[in-house]
Amino acid sequence: MRRNYFYAIATLAGTIVGGGLFAAPLVVSKAGILPFLVYLPFLALVQFFLHMIYAEIILSSKQRHRMPGYVGLYRGARAKKWTLLFSILGKHGALLAYILLGGSFLYGLLGPILGGNLFIYTTILFLIESLIVLFGLRLIAGVELALSALLVALIFLIGFKSSIHFDWDKFILFNRDHIFLPYGPVFFAVGGQAAIPEVCRLLRAQKNKIKSAIAWGTFIPALLMLFFVVVVVGITGDHTTAEALIGLKRYFHDGVITFSLIFGLLTVITSFLVISQSLREVYWWDLNINNNLSWFLACGIPFLLYLVGISNLTKVIGLTGSVVGGIFGIILILLLFRVKKDRKQTPAVTNKLSVPVAVFLCSLFVLGLAYELWYFFN
Repeated sequence: MRRNYFYAIATLAGTIVGGGLFAAPLVVSKAGILPFLVYLPFLALVQFFLHMIYAEIILSSKQRHRMPGYVGLYRGARAKKWTLLFSILGKHGALLAYILLGGSFLYGLLGPILGGNLFIYTTILFLIESLIVLFGLRLIAGVELALSALLVALIFLIGFKSSIHFDWDKFILFNRDHIFLPYGPVFFAVGGQAAIPEVCRLLRAQKNKIKSAIAWGTFIPALLMLFFVVVVVGITGDHTTAEALIGLKRYFHDGVITFSLIFGLLTVITSFLVISQSLREVYWWDLNINNNLSWFLACGIPFLLYLVGISNLTKVIGLTGSVVGGIFGIILILLLFRVKKDRKQTPAVTNKLSVPVAVFLCSLFVLGLAYELWYFFN
């Protein structure tokens, strides 16, 4: 029973520590450390609240669904269709980002030794990840627990090795021209809604531990992100790159870069596993598609997008993170009001949500969405 509790934490933490982590150092180097120190704790709290809302919605129903299914159950078929569309687009976009990142990291790790090109390594990693998803949640949870422990060790190893290169003078306090830039990457980086059904499922016999598991699974990645961003920006300064790890090459020998690429690869793998399983269940549970075909659609469509040439990582992360994430935040908040009036069963997790708080959060998501769209097209 205790093992499932740690599996639940690892599943959520492993989902959160993903592609958004690598985008954060670049935006901090542009916007400044002060905005980041405001955005990170605030948005981590917001995401924790959204995770708890989703858990209450899940535990208020006797049926198994993903978010589109719960929207259909409480809000009707039309609302379900729109939610389903955004859910599929958002998850496919995230998986595409992880395919791009994972392929780059694996190529950087093994390419100099074994040869070959980026496409080969991207394809090999994709096939391995897809097969793991095919075996189901139990294996995914076990992989998450092992890899998450390694990730923590690798982050601190990078920090230890970076001490001689670290310089506080490489930070800027803030840049008003980019004051809102961290919102999207940070909001994306601390979100893990896709893992909440797994958390609830793993702890179905220990429902009193769901809240603490969600708290640990949300805030541990936020602290790791803080440490990682400070280390990277303190080393690379205005030479910080979009992938974060690439910019470290000029400061470290090959051994440290190898560990860094392993770290990047592990974060991408853990996120890919849980999100692809989540998307598989959207097709399976909510669209009533055959289990194996659901697996093929969940894993195959992002790879097909890669094959047709959609490979701009920054655009993929920006659109799937801020835009889809903001819309899902609004959907969750509105859905909770209906669920509280029409529960199917009494949940083990409940949240207090007042109208002023709901209006504030929804306004925040709309403004963030609008800014990201403006930034994307300018």
